[in-house]
Order: sequence, then C-alpha cells, then structure tokens
Amino acid sequence: MQTLLYQSALIALKAGEIALRYYGGREYTLKEDSSPLTQADLESNAYILEHLALIAPYKICSEEAVLDYNERKSLEYYWLIDPLDGTKDFIAQNGGWTINIALIYKKRPILGVVYAPCFNELYIALQGLGAFSFDSVLLKQSNPTLQWLKEHKQKLDGERKIQDSQLIACDSMFHSTQETLEFLKKYDLKAYKCGSSLKICMLAKGEADIYPRFNGTSEWDMAACDIILEESGGVIIDKQTKKSLEYNKPSIKNNHFIAFAKSQIGQAIYRDFLKDS
Repeated sequence: MQTLLYQSALIALKAGEIALRYYGGREYTLKEDSSPLTQADLESNAYILEHLALIAPYKICSEEAVLDYNERKSLEYYWLIDPLDGTKDFIAQNGGWTINIALIYKKRPILGVVYAPCFNELYIALQGLGAFSFDSVLLKQSNPTLQWLKEHKQKLDGERKIQDSQLIACDSMFHSTQETLEFLKKYDLKAYKCGSSLKICMLAKGEADIYPRFNGTSEWDMAACDIILEESGGVIIDKQTKKSLEYNKPSIKNNHFIAFAKSQIGQAIYRDFLKDS
C-alpha cells in the first residue's frame, strides 16, 4: 500500500503539470449545478483515470466521471478523486487549487494525496503510516521519482507552529456563509482565507487551528485531505452525526462540518460542538 501511495503522488504531480498548461486562461463552461468547468479539469481527470487504472484494479469515482451509487455501494475499495479542486480559484488565478486523490476503504479514506501546483505543496497520507509533506523548494527543483518521495517526506505532527493566543480559523475564498462569520465572531477567531483542500492541510501542518464549513461540499472535495488531517492527529466532525465524515453514501454531498487540528481536540470549541444538538 505504501508503494501505491507514492505512485498516486506521482500521478498527482503529473496531473498538476497538465493543469498548469491552462493556468491563466479564463475560458470555462458551467455544469448543471452552475459550477465552472475548465479544460484543465477535463485533461487532469483523463490523465488521473488512465494512470490510476494502471497501478491498481479499483474502480474510480471522480467529480468529472461520477460512479453511480449502485456501482460503488458494495465496493470494498475504490478511488475517489477531484482532478481540480477549487476551479473558481483556478479561474481567479490565486493559486489556491489542488489535485486530490483518495482511496476509500469501507466508507473512510485510507490513502490521500493533495497537490497544489502553484505553491509546489504536496501532502500525502496513509492510514497507520502518518501524514507527510515535502519541501516546496526541493519539490520545485527536483524531478521526483518514487524513491525521491520516500527519501524526502517530512512528517506532519499537527503541532501548532504559530505562537499566537488567538486561534486561526480557515475560511473559504468563495463559499463562506453568514453562519461561518457568526461562528468566527462568537469564538473570537482570526480568519485566514485560502482555497480548496489547502484549508485542511493548514490544520495538518500546524498553521491553523480550526475550519468551520457551513456550506456544501462533496465527498471528492474532502476525502484526500481528511485522511491527511486524521494522520496528523486532527479530525473532521460531521455537524449532524457528530462523528467523522462518512464516504460512499447514496448522496455524494457531505453534511456541514468542523475540522479540528490536533491541538484543538478536547478544547472548548470542540466540546461545545459535540454537545450542541
């Protein structure tokens, strides 16, 4: 499974390279749900689907090629991918978009890769092995191979890196809500806006404390970064069930949630959230 993790990371790196060819363009169409779709989404998707099929026999569910629930409900393993998470960020050219690859096992992700091409940030995780990142300068300067990834990974421990008495809460660039703003005010949280799965990755690397998401997300948005946060000691808790997010549901949509960095588990906001009915 470790080899599969590194192979998936290499696929994400190449998909990011493909997407970058279209970065800076503003052409897009709208899907049925009014979300934007670019050529970068489509070509990244095609590459990932083709190459995941070469490394493992699992079926694939992608935002751009959804696997119907009747086809996946009995699957023990399947890939869940977002070939370009944060298309609005991609179009806005703020850099905050990612390539997300996750492997689902019995309703939870066990392997995750998140790659942010504009920032040269790569995050990977495997259940039981841990969560890791890579030095952005080295990643940019190198031509990573499977062996290079094995030798240069840096463990994410979820420990807070910024010494500030005020907690930092990630918020969406395009999908914030009034409920979120009220939550930030209630707990006197310092807001930090960034795109896509990078919000969860900030918690995993100890650069933010909490991420309240009171707006819609889909399973492919969260799976890869979910296991990265979990393996760094943090957790994403479903607002309705008060449990970890569940995957392979009849509906691909997630309930609202709050993600907590390792340092916030058991603290005041965490306790309030769990007891809130």
